[in-house]
Amino acid sequence: MKINHTIYYLFAVIALTACTADDDIVLSDEQQELIGQAVHFDASMAEPFTTRATYRHDGSFNEGDQMRIFRQYADATGSTFLTDGEIFRTYYQKVNYAAGTSVSLNADWLPMAGKLKSDVLGETAEQTAADSLTWENGKIVRFRAWGRSNLAGALNAGTKGSYYPDYTISDWVTVSGPTKSIPLTMRHITCRIGLTCKAGNEFGSAEICTDWHDYKRQDNADTNEHDTQETDKSDEQAQAELAQVMAVYHKMCMPAGVDDQTFQLTAMTQTLFNDTNTDFKNLERYTTDHGIVKIGTMSAEEIAEKVQHPVFNGNDGRLYMMSIPIDMSSGNAGQELVLPACTRFKVRLYDVNNGDLSSTTGSTGSESSYHIFALSDIKNSKGEAVFANGLTLKAGYSYLFSVGYHYNKLTITPADNFSWEEQDLGSQNADNKAVTQNALDFSWWTSAYVKAAKEALSGGDFLPEFSIVDQTQFVTFIKLVNGTAATRMTGLTRGEVRGTDQDGFETYWWISDTETDENGQPKQYTKEEAEAVGYVFYPHFYPTVSTQAAHVIEDYVQGPMDFYDTDFGNRYRVNLTQDLNLFDWSLPSIGEDNEKPFRGNFLGHGHTLYNMNMQRGYLFDHVMDGAISNLKIESTHATCLLNTAVASGTTGWGCYIAGISMLCPSGSNAIATSLSGASSVVGCIHVGNAGGALVGSANNLTMLGCMQAAAGIPTGTGALLGAYGAGTKSNFFAPLSKSNLTWGTFMCNYYDMEKSPMTNAVGSTADAYLPQQYIRGSKSHILKAKNDYLLGSSEDYNKLNANMKQEIYGLAPWKAMNYAIAKYNESKLGKEYPCEMKYKASEVGYSHLYPTLVTGAPALDGASNPLVQNN
Repeated sequence: MKINHTIYYLFAVIALTACTADDDIVLSDEQQELIGQAVHFDASMAEPFTTRATYRHDGSFNEGDQMRIFRQYADATGSTFLTDGEIFRTYYQKVNYAAGTSVSLNADWLPMAGKLKSDVLGETAEQTAADSLTWENGKIVRFRAWGRSNLAGALNAGTKGSYYPDYTISDWVTVSGPTKSIPLTMRHITCRIGLTCKAGNEFGSAEICTDWHDYKRQDNADTNEHDTQETDKSDEQAQAELAQVMAVYHKMCMPAGVDDQTFQLTAMTQTLFNDTNTDFKNLERYTTDHGIVKIGTMSAEEIAEKVQHPVFNGNDGRLYMMSIPIDMSSGNAGQELVLPACTRFKVRLYDVNNGDLSSTTGSTGSESSYHIFALSDIKNSKGEAVFANGLTLKAGYSYLFSVGYHYNKLTITPADNFSWEEQDLGSQNADNKAVTQNALDFSWWTSAYVKAAKEALSGGDFLPEFSIVDQTQFVTFIKLVNGTAATRMTGLTRGEVRGTDQDGFETYWWISDTETDENGQPKQYTKEEAEAVGYVFYPHFYPTVSTQAAHVIEDYVQGPMDFYDTDFGNRYRVNLTQDLNLFDWSLPSIGEDNEKPFRGNFLGHGHTLYNMNMQRGYLFDHVMDGAISNLKIESTHATCLLNTAVASGTTGWGCYIAGISMLCPSGSNAIATSLSGASSVVGCIHVGNAGGALVGSANNLTMLGCMQAAAGIPTGTGALLGAYGAGTKSNFFAPLSKSNLTWGTFMCNYYDMEKSPMTNAVGSTADAYLPQQYIRGSKSHILKAKNDYLLGSSEDYNKLNANMKQEIYGLAPWKAMNYAIAKYNESKLGKEYPCEMKYKASEVGYSHLYPTLVTGAPALDGASNPLVQNN
C-alpha cells in the first residue's frame, strides 16, 4: 500500500526593508522621500530541509547564494497588478557568517554586477552593483523571488562536475504604504538524494544502476564482494526490476532553473548539459532555444531520450543527486514520482580496509570493486525497511544515507539526524559520584513561550524570558542550544486540529511520515504520545504578516535553539536564578557547532556555577551577536568562558561580556579564545593557571576594568590580549598620547607579572601606556592592595625610577576597575548590557587575596577617575 505524505517545505524569511517607519507612524516629507529610494533586503533562515543532515548542507543560506527578485505595481484601483510592468533584479548574499538555521543577515543581499536585470517585460540587460529595486511613493506593490544555492561555493566553479541545482521560490507578498519589513517566504522545490561517508571513508563516485546485470546479483550491501551464489535472481527477474526503476528514472529530470513566468522548475537537454561550453554559473541566461525544457513541452518518450536525468555530483565531501520531484511530460505533467524499493545504487569508495586493491589500480588507492545497495537494504535502528514502499520524490525533501566501512563491514544507514546525535550525559559521570543527572526538564522553557505568546496575542511584544532554577534545567538548556534535547526531530507532519490545551492553544494530530497503523494507514500521535517517544513540543508564535494575523501553533523541536528571534531581531534572555553545583558532570559546551551558535543573552545575576567540567573546556563554545554577563565560575577543572564569538554581518557584533569571575585553571584563554566583530570585556577577573591571554584575539574590542592573575602565560606574549585578530583596521589598544588623553577603549586593566613574568598587556609589544590609562603589569601584592598609593600633584612622575613607578601604583586596582565598570554602565551599550558586579577588596590593606566580584553595580566615584591622577 502506498502511503500518502504531507510535504514539509524548507522556508526562509526574506525581509524587504523599504524604510525605517512602522505602519502606524506618520512620516515627514523628508522621510517619505526615502520610500522612493532603493529597497534593501534582509534575510533570516527559518528551517532547513525536512530531513536534516548537517550545518550548511541543511538548506540554509550560504555565502554567494543568488536570488532573482520580481516587483509589480498595482493599477489605480489597487485590485489588479500590472504584469506588463514587472521588473526584476538579481541579488547575491554577501555575509561572512551565514550559519545555521537562525541567522540574521541584516542588509547583506546586494545587487550582483554582471547579472541580468529587466526593466521592460521580456527584455533583459546586464545590471550594475548599484541596480537595486525601488519602491515609489504611494504605490501598492508586491514582490516574489526565486533563488539558487551556492553550497560550498558550487556556483563559483560554474562547471558540470560542480553543478548543484538546488532552487527555491516564494509566493507573492503584497504591501501597501510605508512598511518596515515584508516577509518573503522561500521554499525548496527540488528533491535531494545524498550520500555521506562514514568516518574514515571517502567517496569515489556513485550512480543509479541502469544495467540489468546489477539487479541480477543478490543484495550485497553488507559485503565487500559481489555475491555469485546460486541465489542470484534470474535474468527475467533482474530485467523486470530494472524496468520498474527505469520507468521512473526516465521521468526524473535534473533541474536547470526556474521559469520566470510560471515559477515552475525547468530542465535541460543532455546536449546542453554535456556541452563543454555551457556556463553552469549563468544558466539563467539560457532559453528554450539553447536547450532549456519547460514543464509539459515534451512527451514522455522525448524526456526519456533527450532530457538530462539526475546524476550524483560531489559537494564538500558528499555526493548529491537533485531531481525535479514531478513528471515533466506533456501527458502526465505534475504527477508524483516514486522510485521503487528495488532501485539500486552503485558506489565506489577509496580503499580504507587494505587488501582488496586491484592489481591495476593498487597504486591509486581505489577499491578493486564497486558496491551496490538497494533502497530495500536501508534499515532503521530496529532493523525495519525504511523504504519498503519506495522513495517518494518530494519538493523540499533531502534523503541522506550514510555509506562506508564500519569495522571492516560495508553498511548503509539512513542519516536523518546525522550531525545531531543524542549525547548521554549521565553515562559520562565518573564513578563514585554521589549525585547523578535527572531526566531533562522543559517546563521552564515551554512556560516562557506560553507566557510570551499570550502577551503578544494581547497586543504586547513577543519577548520570552527564560529562568533556570536547577541543574536539570541547566543541562536541558545546553541540549536545546546544541540540538540534542530531543531524541527525535523529524518524521512528523501536523494533521487535523484535535482540540485545545489548558492554555487555550489548538492541539493537533501528528502524522508519522514512516510508520503505519494496523490498517496500513499513517500512524497518528497526540502530542503526549509523541513526547513519550522522544519529541519535544512548544507553542510556536508567528507574528502578523500581510496575509494572516498573529497566531500560535503547536510545533516540535527540529534542531538547535539559538535563543534568537529571527522575526523581531530580539535576543532572548536566559536567566540563572540560583547558584548551581554541577557535581563534576562531564558536560558539552553551549553551542558546540560553530554553524549553530548561541545568539541569546545569558545573565548570571551574580550566581555561581560550581564544579564545572566541560568536555571541550568551554562553557560557551560558539556565540554570535551574543551577551554573557554577571556570572561566577569556580572549578578545579580547566575551564574557559567562551571559545569563539562572531558577528552576523555589518550590524552584528561578537559578544558583550561583563561581570565575569573565573576562579579556575584555564587551558587557554580564560574569557575568550577569539572575538570577531565589535565586542566588549568589562569587569572580568581570572585567578588560576592559564595557557594564554585573557582574550586570545580580537579585531574590535573594548576592555575595561579587568584583571588576569594567572601563572603559565608564555613569556613575551600578551596577558590581556594575545593578538589583534584578522580584519583589524588599527591597533585599537595602542597607547594614548599625552596631547589626547581621553577615556578610551582599553582602561584600568591589570595582569600579574609575578605569576607570569616577562609578559605584556598586548601580544609581543612592550607596554608603553600612560599611567592614567592604568594598564598595569604589576606584582601580586599590588593587584591585591586595598588602599591607594597616589603621588602628590606637585611631584613629577617621570622622575621616578622604574621600581618606584611599580610600587607607587596610584589608585587601588579594585577602585580603578570599579570606576571603569561605572563608566561603561553609563554608556549606551552599558545600559543595554550592564555589568551588575563590582570589585571588593580584602578587609586588610595588603592581604593575600585578589579583589573579588560581588553583586551590585558600582557607583561612579569622581575621586577615582584615573584621568585626573598623577600616577
